[in-house]
Amino acid sequence: MVGLSLVAVFAIAAIAATSASALPEWGKCEAKAGGNYTDSNCTVKAKPKGTGSFEWRKGKELANVKFTGHSVGSGGVLSSVGLECQGGTSGFQRVSRKKCEEGGGKVVEDFTAEEPIFVECATETNSGETSSTNKILNVLVKFTGCAAFGSLPCQSSGLKEGEIKTNLLKGQLGYISKPAKEAGVVLSPAKAKGQFAEFACPGIGLGTAVGVGNSKEGAFYEPETTGGYDGIISPITPVNTMTSEYTQVFTTTVTGKALENVPNKFEGKHRDSLEDYIFQVGSPNESLMWSAAGEEITNVNTSAEPGEIKA
Repeated sequence: MVGLSLVAVFAIAAIAATSASALPEWGKCEAKAGGNYTDSNCTVKAKPKGTGSFEWRKGKELANVKFTGHSVGSGGVLSSVGLECQGGTSGFQRVSRKKCEEGGGKVVEDFTAEEPIFVECATETNSGETSSTNKILNVLVKFTGCAAFGSLPCQSSGLKEGEIKTNLLKGQLGYISKPAKEAGVVLSPAKAKGQFAEFACPGIGLGTAVGVGNSKEGAFYEPETTGGYDGIISPITPVNTMTSEYTQVFTTTVTGKALENVPNKFEGKHRDSLEDYIFQVGSPNESLMWSAAGEEITNVNTSAEPGEIKA
């Protein structure tokens, strides 16, 4: 396990929703005599007010809208680089830095592999629903054709070879750049302190759990009480346009020696960066400490009815 950077796959997708009190927000532009807008995207205000042909309806006034989506190209790649506790009473166990050092161990960067190991999936599908003005609920993602080294299947518990699924996820809309009107979605486990996903690759004897770091079990990002805040952000397009189709592109960059998603925060908000840990199949306590993780995938999501992200 030492010197191994496991790259696993699971995709996260969503469609936009929005904030009740401030942009960006999700809603609908509807035809209405005496409305406050002159265009069908509700971007040009009528002057004087009430002389337009369209009106904006906020998401909180609407019923939840379901969506489905799929990956474009591959099923996505989650790259992870980690820390581990070597020596002492907690050696090679997933513990906090403090516990590792109190037990006489040393926190060591596990970046010795020259090339990461890729566990890639052929396809990804997802579903969920928008709710209120900025929420996304009941997001579920499933992958097929997942294998390490191109031929060693990886799978979530209870699924067929090569199949990986996420736990229930939730999301929220925010600004990546308000001046540029660039909106994004941050996704996280629906369960507090829960995991995004967990799966094993028996052929290499390792598994990966993507989830939240904490002060007890350790986190890659410091302080360990918050870690990376354990969300993942992607830009979402288009904005200010009525549509039934939205695109999300998850990209990564190297920060130090860690590969993490960019952007890693909304304007004026805290960091949101994925963390995961690698464990030995059959011995989940014998694992690397929490690792930085970054996912790459492009998703196209289609809603059951047209809507708009107003930014």
